[in-house]
Amino acid sequence: MLVPAFQLHLAEKIQRAQAAIGRFDGKVPALACATVGGKVFLHQPHQQAAGNDNQISYLNINKQISAVVAGRLQGNKDVLLVGTPSNLQCYDVDLNRDLFYKDVQDGVNVCIVGQFGTVDTPLALVGGNCSIQGFNADGSEKFWTVTGDNVSAMAFCDVDQDGRHELLVGSDDFDVRIFCGEDVIAEVPEADQFVALAAVAGPQFGYALVNGTIGLYNRLDRVWRVKSKHSVCAIASYDLDGDGVPELISGWSNGRMEVRRADTGEVVYRDHLSSPVAAILRADYRNDGLEQVVVCGVEGEVRGYLPLDLDAAPGVAAEVDFSEQQSAVAELAQRKQELMYELASYTNTRHAKDAPAERNSLIPSDTRVDSYIAINKEAASCDLVLRTSNDAAVIRGVVVFGEQIFDEESLFMYPKKPDTSLAVPLKPRKDVAVVLMIKVLVGGRTANVFHVFELEIELPKFALYAAVERGALPEPASSVTFSVSERIPRLCAWVESRFALKSTAAGRNDTLEAYFLCLRDRMPLGIKAVPAGGSVQITVRTDNMDMAGELVGDLAAYLGLTDLSSNVDFPLAMKSFKEVLNAVDEHNITRLRMNADMADSSNVIKQLIIKAEDARILGDMRAMRKYYRQLANLNRDLIAEHDKRATNHVALLEALREVNQMIQRAARLRVGASKAKVVTACRAAIKNNNMAALFKIIRDGDGPV
Repeated sequence: MLVPAFQLHLAEKIQRAQAAIGRFDGKVPALACATVGGKVFLHQPHQQAAGNDNQISYLNINKQISAVVAGRLQGNKDVLLVGTPSNLQCYDVDLNRDLFYKDVQDGVNVCIVGQFGTVDTPLALVGGNCSIQGFNADGSEKFWTVTGDNVSAMAFCDVDQDGRHELLVGSDDFDVRIFCGEDVIAEVPEADQFVALAAVAGPQFGYALVNGTIGLYNRLDRVWRVKSKHSVCAIASYDLDGDGVPELISGWSNGRMEVRRADTGEVVYRDHLSSPVAAILRADYRNDGLEQVVVCGVEGEVRGYLPLDLDAAPGVAAEVDFSEQQSAVAELAQRKQELMYELASYTNTRHAKDAPAERNSLIPSDTRVDSYIAINKEAASCDLVLRTSNDAAVIRGVVVFGEQIFDEESLFMYPKKPDTSLAVPLKPRKDVAVVLMIKVLVGGRTANVFHVFELEIELPKFALYAAVERGALPEPASSVTFSVSERIPRLCAWVESRFALKSTAAGRNDTLEAYFLCLRDRMPLGIKAVPAGGSVQITVRTDNMDMAGELVGDLAAYLGLTDLSSNVDFPLAMKSFKEVLNAVDEHNITRLRMNADMADSSNVIKQLIIKAEDARILGDMRAMRKYYRQLANLNRDLIAEHDKRATNHVALLEALREVNQMIQRAARLRVGASKAKVVTACRAAIKNNNMAALFKIIRDGDGPV
C-alpha cells in the first residue's frame, strides 16, 4: 500500500478529467478544477485568497466545461485554458483577464499544451469533432488537421526516437493515430473508445479504454494489457518506486489507484480513495522542490505521493529486493501447479486406457487440428473452419480470442452434435488484420475429458470480401486511380494475401483484375492494374470512400510507398457532400440570426428591469407588475429560443463532422506529402468559401488554381 505524503479534502466536487496544476503567477503552484454549474475553482495553498480562509477562489464560465488545462504558452508563467463545446478560453489567472477567447466550431473535447510540428513556439492543441487545431499565445491558429472520428484523448510521445515529440490521438473509431506534423505516420487499432493516453518512457506510451482496459505500447507493439470490470478514469506515468524507470499509474471508478511496472504490467503499489478518481497529475504541489503524483477524487479529495528514495532508505531497497524474490517464488509456484495439473491429466489418461469401457473415449496420439478461413456468402460471414485429422476425435467446443471481431473480444462455441469439423462464423466490424488465438476442446465421442489444442491463425485484413466473377455485379460508379512503379506479380501477391485468395482472377504477368463483394454492406469492389509506360496504373472501383482509403493505405504500406497522389471520382459521395455544405451554411445563417435576436432581447430585458425598478421606487405598483409580466413573457421566449439554438448547434456540429470526415476520406486516398497537401488545401478552400476549389482538390489532389 502507498502512504500519501499529504492529503487534502476540498469542499468542492471535481469533474472527471478536468483538473490541472499550474504556476499561474510564475512562482507557486495552484490547482484548477472544473466543478458543477459551469465554474472553475482554484485551490491556491501558498497564497491566501482574498477574504477566503479555505484558499479557494472561483471563475464563472457559465457554460458546460469540457476541458481544463494549465500550460506555458509564453513567458515564465502558466495560463489556464478552459474548453467548452463551442469555444476555448485562455485566461491569465494572475492578472485576472482573458488572453484570448476563440470560437471553436468543432468543439473542445480534449486539450494539451506543448511544442509540436514546425511551429517554434508552444501551442494549445485542441481535439474536437474529427479535427485537431493548434493556437499560439495570442489565439492565432497555427495548426489544423483532420482525424477519423471525434477526438477523446491526446498526448505527446517520441515514438520514433528522433528527438522530437509526435502527437498521439485517440478517437472514437477505436484507433490511435500518430501524427508527425500533419502526417499520420502510423495507426494502431484497439478494441474500444479511448479514455486517456500517457507517455511513459522513450517510445513507450500507455492507454486506457472505455471497456476498462489499460495497457502499454512500445512503439507500435503492445507489451501488455489488463482489463477490469470497473471503468478507467485517468492514467499517468511516474517513477514511484525509485528504480529509474517510470511506472504506469491508473485511477478507477471505484476509487482504486494502481501503480504497474511498465515492462510486465504487474501491480507494485495501490491505494484507495473514498470516491472515483477524477484526475492524476504530476507537479511540485508542496513547492518544496520535489515533484509529486497528485491524485484527485470527484468528491474533492486530493492526495500526493512521493517517490521512494532508495539511497536514503536502504531498508526500503532491501524490501524491494525481497519483493522481487517473492515474485520469483510465486512464478515458480504457479509453474509447479501447472505441471501438477498436466501430470494428473496424463495419469487419468493412462487409467482410462486400462479401462475397456472407456477405450472409445480416447483420441489417437497423432491427432491434430487444422484450421483455415472460408467465405460464407449466405451467412455474410467469413468462417473459421476447424477440422480434426481423424474420425475418432471430435470437436466439443472452441474458444476464439480476437480484437475488433466480437463484442467482448472472445467467443465460446460448442456444437449440439459434436463432429470432426466445426465452422465458427466471423463478422469483423472493421477491415483490420487480426491474429486469432484459438483453443479447441477435442475428445472422443463419449469422453468427459478433453484435450485442449492451442492454435493461431491470421485473419486477413479484407477477409469479409467474397471473390466474384467479372460482370456478376453492377459496376460501381466511383473510382480512384493512381500509378505505382511496381511489377504486376507483386500486386497479385498483395491481393492474395489481403483477400485470402489462392489465385488472382487474371494473369500474373500482364494485367491484374479482381472483383469482390463486401459481405458487410453488400457493396461491389473491383481492382484493376494494367501497365502504362514505365509504371502500372491501378484503378479501384467502389462507391465507398472509406473502403477505397483502406485499400490505398494498405497497398502503400505493403509496397513501402512514402508519397502517392491519385485522381478521385466519387459522384454520389460528392453530391451528398454538397448537400452537407449547404446544410452548414444554413445552420450558420440560423445561428447568426438567433444570436442577433438574443442580443436584441437582452437589451429589451435591461430596459424593462430599469423601468420596473423605477416604478417600484416611485410606488407605481401597477406599472411595476406590467413590466415584470413583460419580463416573464420575454424570459419564456428566450428559453424557447435557447432550445432552438441548442438544436441548431447540435445539427451544425454533425454537419461539420461530415465535412471533416470528407476531408479525411479524401486525404486517405493519398499518401505522404500529397495527403498533407490535400488537408491544407481543403482547409484553405473552406475558409475562403471557395467550393469550386474544394471539389477540385478532392478530385485531383491539387490546390486551387
